[in-house]
Amino acid sequence: MQYLSQRLAVESTRTRDGERPRGSVAATQRERILAATEQLIAERGCNGTTIEAIVKLAKVSSVTFYEHFEDKQACFVAAFDRAVGEARMKLREAISDELPWEEQVREGIVALLAMVAAKPARARTCLVEAPMGGPVLRARYEAALDVAGAKLREGRALATAAGLPETVEEATVGGLAWLLRERLELERGRGVQELAPRMIEIALSPYLGDGEDGLAPAVPAGSADG
Repeated sequence: MQYLSQRLAVESTRTRDGERPRGSVAATQRERILAATEQLIAERGCNGTTIEAIVKLAKVSSVTFYEHFEDKQACFVAAFDRAVGEARMKLREAISDELPWEEQVREGIVALLAMVAAKPARARTCLVEAPMGGPVLRARYEAALDVAGAKLREGRALATAAGLPETVEEATVGGLAWLLRERLELERGRGVQELAPRMIEIALSPYLGDGEDGLAPAVPAGSADG
């Protein structure tokens, strides 16, 4: 009842257009709430993370929480979206579009693993807990995997990728996500960058022929020999 009354009090102060707090103070508060949410989900899971725990860790009031988020689920989704958005931005910065597709995939996996190693709690929130955090978070998680699958699908333009089944990207991305979840669950992300060679092989092997180390140089579809 306490949180309900606080939420109703906040709702009564909002404008008819549903404005949220603005300005640098509000932005800092929101960031603290999201950082606390991320940490708590990684430690306790979605079910074990409460608004009371979030506001205590973030050092804000519950009234402030409701000024930014309608409920706990909305906060969870915002934390996930923030993490995924920052990861995509860093990947765009790290990988040149001028590189061949297979090099973009290699560099992308290396960069992703570096991010996981740097922020294992964030990675656990997104890869381990989000799929079990309810239908909205699950949908966000699956959408993020679909983006990775779309990048792999570009490899179908290679001559060596002819005849691949339609489900290969879904299966490949699912396998890569499973490897990361396993390392995060069993080792809390320790040594995650050691997975790079295996993950690169899993990602590229459906599209590239047998060459040195099982991965031949990529040849664009339709290119002539000699």
